[in-house]
Amino acid sequence: MTAERHVRWRHDGWRGVMDVEAGVAPGRLVAAAGDATGRRSRHAWTRALDGVHAGLWLKVYPAPDGRRAWRAWRMGGALAASGFDVPDGVLVGVRRRAGVLVTREVGGRALLDVVATTHGAAKRELLRALGRAVGALHAAGFVHGDLVPSNVQVRDGAIAFLDHDRTRRGHALVWWGARRNLVQLGRFVAPGVGLGDRVRVLAAYADRRGLSRRARRRLARWVAAKVTERRIAIDRIPAEQALRAGHERLMRSGGPFDPAAPVPEERG
Repeated sequence: MTAERHVRWRHDGWRGVMDVEAGVAPGRLVAAAGDATGRRSRHAWTRALDGVHAGLWLKVYPAPDGRRAWRAWRMGGALAASGFDVPDGVLVGVRRRAGVLVTREVGGRALLDVVATTHGAAKRELLRALGRAVGALHAAGFVHGDLVPSNVQVRDGAIAFLDHDRTRRGHALVWWGARRNLVQLGRFVAPGVGLGDRVRVLAAYADRRGLSRRARRRLARWVAAKVTERRIAIDRIPAEQALRAGHERLMRSGGPFDPAAPVPEERG
C-alpha cells in the first residue's frame, strides 16, 4: 500500500484512509455501515455490497472495537506486501470508537467446499498447498488471528487468507501462535476428510518450515491431542466416549459425533 495510492478522507464524523484508485465515495460506503445486516461475529458483522459497490465486502465494528478495522487494514497491507493472497483494502475509517473496513472480494471458493468436491491427486495437492501456504505465513513471521476454514479461500489452486483484525506479525509470536493456528485449522470435520488428509497438510507445513524429523513427530502428537481436546470441548462430546473411539474416528465423523455410526470412507 503506497502513500500515493491512498489518501485520507472525512465524512460525517468518520475519518480514515481510502484507495484513490478504487473510485468509491466514502459517504455511500459509511452510509451502508448503518444497515446492520449480514454475517455476525463476536466483534463485527460482514456483508457483500451490491449495486455500484458490487464486488466489495463491508465489515463494521461497533464501538468499542473500531480500532480492529485499522489493524485489519494495516495487517492486510503487510501480508500483501509479503506476497500473500489477501483481500485488497479499499477503505478504512473510525468514528467514536466504531470502525468500518471495505475490501475487494478475493474470489474463489471456501476451503471446505473445494475439499468436499475434489478427489484423488487434485485433492492431495490442494491439501499440500494448504500446508505450504500456512507454513509460508509462519515462516514470514505472521500468525493468523483466527485460522478456521471459513477464513481460507481457494482460487485457481492458490490459497487466500481472510479476516486479519487479529492477525499479528513478529517472529517471537510464531512458536506458540503457529501451533494455535494448526489446531484452529485442524479441528474442522468434513465428510471424506480423514487422518491421511490431515497428515498431508501437516507434512507439507513441516517441509515448508524445515522442521526436523523429531520436531515433526512432536508437533504431530501435540496437534492431534489439542485438536481432540477442542472437538470434545466445543462439540460437547463426552471425553471418555471420544477418547475410547480414538482421534481418527473422532475426526472422520463428518458432523455430530456418533460412536455407533460407521466411519465415512476417506476419499482421495
